[in-house]
Amino acid sequence: MTRIIAIANHKGGSAKTTTAVNLAAGLVGKNRRVLLIDLDPQGNASSWLGANSGASSFFVLAESQPIESQIAVSTVEGLSVVPASQRLAGAERALANELAAESVLDRRLAETNLAAWDYVIVDTPPALNLLTINALVAASEVLVPVEAHVLALSGVAQILSTIGLVQSRLNSKLKLTGFLLCRFDARTRHSGEVRETLASKFGDQMLKTVIRENIRLAEAPSFGAPIGVYAPNSPGATDYNALVLEIIAMERKG
Repeated sequence: MTRIIAIANHKGGSAKTTTAVNLAAGLVGKNRRVLLIDLDPQGNASSWLGANSGASSFFVLAESQPIESQIAVSTVEGLSVVPASQRLAGAERALANELAAESVLDRRLAETNLAAWDYVIVDTPPALNLLTINALVAASEVLVPVEAHVLALSGVAQILSTIGLVQSRLNSKLKLTGFLLCRFDARTRHSGEVRETLASKFGDQMLKTVIRENIRLAEAPSFGAPIGVYAPNSPGATDYNALVLEIIAMERKG
C-alpha cells in the first residue's frame, strides 16, 4: 500500500521542508516512486525542487482538480511534485462553503491511482490551519521534525494534541511515524539536554536518526538540489540517508 506521510509541526524552524524534500529525494534514490504534495503557501519545497509550473495544490483543494492534472516535474528525476502557490494563503476562505472542508485532500487522493506511487509526502505550513488538518486527515502517518531547542518542546505538545484530535474525530488510521530531532549541535549542552528530555518523555516514539546542524543543508535550496546531490559527503547527507533507511525499514513492519 502507498504510504502517505504528512510532515507536520505547528512551530516554524523545525526543518519540515528540509525533511520533506530530502526524505522524498532519498526515497527516489532507493527506487521508490514518490509524489510530494506541497501545502505550504510559502512554496519552499516547490522552489527547491524547481517545480514552479502553473500547477498548484490550490487547484486540487479549492477547484476540485484531479491530483494528476497538477503534477509538475522536478529537478530530481523520478520525483513528482504537486507544487504550492501563493493562492494557498486564501485556501481557508476558498473552502469556506465546502462540505467537510477538512477532508478535501483525502477525497482527491481517493480519486487518484495511488498505485502509481509507493510514497506520498505532504509538506505542511508551520501553523494549525485547514491546510495542516487536510494533510493529517489524508495521511496514513505523520512524521514530526523537532528542532533541538527548548522552545520547540511546547510545539511537540501542541502537535501531539492535534494528532490526537484528528485520530479521534477525523482519521482513526493516522499513525505517528515518530519524532525526528533536527538541527542538533553536539557541541552544545543545550542540544544534548533537549535530546534527553525528548527521549525521557517519548522513548520509542523518537526516531533513531538525528539530523545534525550542517551548513550544507542550509545551502542546498539555493542550488536547487537535495542534500544527497548537492553535498553527498556531508553530515546532512549522511543523516538524511539514515532517515530514509529507517523509514524504509518500517515497510517490513507493515
